[in-house]
Amino acid sequence: MTLPQQPLVSIDTVPFLFRDGVLSVVLADRLYEPFRGRAALPGVLLSANELLAEAAVRALATKAGIDRDAIRSITGAGVFDNPDRDPRGPTLSIVHAVVLDPGTAGAEKGTHLVRAADATGLPFDHDAIIARTAAAVLDALWIDAALTRALLGDRFTTASAARLARELAAAAGRPEPVTSNLGRDLAKSPLLAKTEAAAAPAGRGRPAAGWSWKETAGSN
Repeated sequence: MTLPQQPLVSIDTVPFLFRDGVLSVVLADRLYEPFRGRAALPGVLLSANELLAEAAVRALATKAGIDRDAIRSITGAGVFDNPDRDPRGPTLSIVHAVVLDPGTAGAEKGTHLVRAADATGLPFDHDAIIARTAAAVLDALWIDAALTRALLGDRFTTASAARLARELAAAAGRPEPVTSNLGRDLAKSPLLAKTEAAAAPAGRGRPAAGWSWKETAGSN
């Protein structure tokens, strides 16, 4: 009797970077077949006695040149188990959503910073991974305070928070969310404090409302 092939376990990362109102994802050129030379999500095969988060950090470092100091958060984002997802054979992909510090992450040689909503035509099932991960992060906004804080930073504006929601929805392939009452909702949050309004450009209407996180709310 021929036993079925045991699937390999891949740890794939979706490295998000939110800067200047744009949600980007870091892709890295593949060095080996299959799909050699194609931009893809950073990922590695899980090693023996390695924790999942450790493998995610290793994938970012070895495939995209992103060191641990640039990582604001790592969150499990689901499993992809289509047996045909990898031409080499059955492979389970355990996906991690990663939020990068926009001030320290940059495009290394062989990497690409691409708007998440525009990251399509990728090898394997990486298009679907990005879309589903963006949807999971969108659903977790304001519920997962640590993840939300990692994306928006310690201080942010209502406009920036609304833009983040729209960028995530676009990457997830969802309709644009309604954010007209977002400022009112943020004012009700026990985790946030209103700060001095950010100045608006001349002739561009009212200043944007500013917010900061109270004490350790949402901190890791």
